[in-house]
Parts: sequence; C-alpha cells; structure tokens
Amino acid sequence: MKRRSPVFLLMLLANCGSAHATEPALFDPIRSNDVPALLALTQKDPDSIAERSDQGVSPLLFAAYNERQEMVSILRERTNELNFFEACVVGDLTVVRRFIARGTDVNQYAPDGFTPLGLAIFFRQPSVAKLLIDAGANVDAKASNTLQVAPIHAAVARSDYGTLQLLLEAGADPNVTQQRLMRPIHEASAAGNLPAVAMLLLYGADAKARNEEGKLASDFAYQAGHQALGDRLSLIAGLPRP
Repeated sequence: MKRRSPVFLLMLLANCGSAHATEPALFDPIRSNDVPALLALTQKDPDSIAERSDQGVSPLLFAAYNERQEMVSILRERTNELNFFEACVVGDLTVVRRFIARGTDVNQYAPDGFTPLGLAIFFRQPSVAKLLIDAGANVDAKASNTLQVAPIHAAVARSDYGTLQLLLEAGADPNVTQQRLMRPIHEASAAGNLPAVAMLLLYGADAKARNEEGKLASDFAYQAGHQALGDRLSLIAGLPRP
C-alpha cells in the first residue's frame, strides 16, 4: 500500500470526512469506490454531477481528493463545463487558459480554501502550475482553511522536484509555514527526501526552525529512521547528535 503524505491525509480530513445530510448523492459511491453505482446514478440523474457539498466541493473534486482516478475520468467525461479549480486539478490547459484569458483571478480561493496553484501542484499538473505562475499566481499563498498549505508544501509532499525548483526560482519562501508551524524542510526530512532537503537548504531553508511542538528537521529525520540525514541536518544546524 503506498504511503500517503501527511499533507494528503490532512486534506482528506478536511474534505472527505463524515457524511453530511446535504452532501451530493454521488459522494457515497465515490467514498466506497463503487464504480457501477456511480455510473448508474449519473445516468439516472445527470444533473447530480453539478451538485456541491456544504464546502463547495464537486463530485469530481471529491473523487480526486479520494484518489479515485477512474471516477475522475468518468465524471470529467460527463461534465459539460469544468470550473476553474476542476480544470487545474485534471490538468486541462485549454480550459485553464480560457479562464485566464477571461480575466479570472488566479489567486482566488476554491470554496474549500485551496488555491488553484496548490491544487495543480498537489494533483501533479506541472504544466498548469507553470501557466498559473506565469499568469501571476502568488507562489506563497496559503490555503485559507485550517491546513494553511502553500504550493511549496504540495511540491514537497509530491516529491515534484521540477515544480519545487520552479517555485523556488520564482521566489517562493522555503520557510513558509503551514498548520502547526510545519515547514517544507520538516516534511521533506520526515520522508527522507534528500533531494528536496538539499534544494530547500540551497534556497535558504532554516535547519534550526522548529514546528509548534519544538521539533527540528533533524528530529523528524531521526524519528523516521533517516539517521544519516538527521546527522547531516544536526551538523548544519550546529547541534550535537542525539
């Protein structure tokens, strides 16, 4: 079973939690990964695809958050017109360009608080991410929800080194915090992600920065069993090895 990043788990908690009385009918088959039921419901009631949860999440986005790629494809085929955030998530450059040409604010927040750039990066759409950055997307804009994730957190969580470099070269803050004062280097260290750690340090990440619990990047590395990385980070921070 593949490892899900802490960022992704938090995203699921925020957007895919317990059922609500007013949530779209399509959420149930998406949650249970019941493709035949999803097909039956969309055929019986095509308009159900346009329904939204209390947080403004569409069935297509809900399927993406749950990593139901087959369902994302089904819903995309049956959606008459993708909205801006859906287009960023599925990587439809034509639609994204069309929205930008219309004057769409690339720094607006999705109803559930995520930024277009953050969504594009998290859902592995580097071409969309570059398009948004070129159009003026704020590379340091945090989600307006409790997660407070910025685009750089998504790039680290996905080990997307190309987009991480793109963000850093565009001036992204390597020390920007998310929930609980977690920094990109904390996430990268916990994952033993040496290339991301090296890139972040090169662009000014602070090895002495602590999260809300007082933990350093080296602490996260040691706790996850990455001894050599922890030793290196302790050295950089000027701290004795534990």
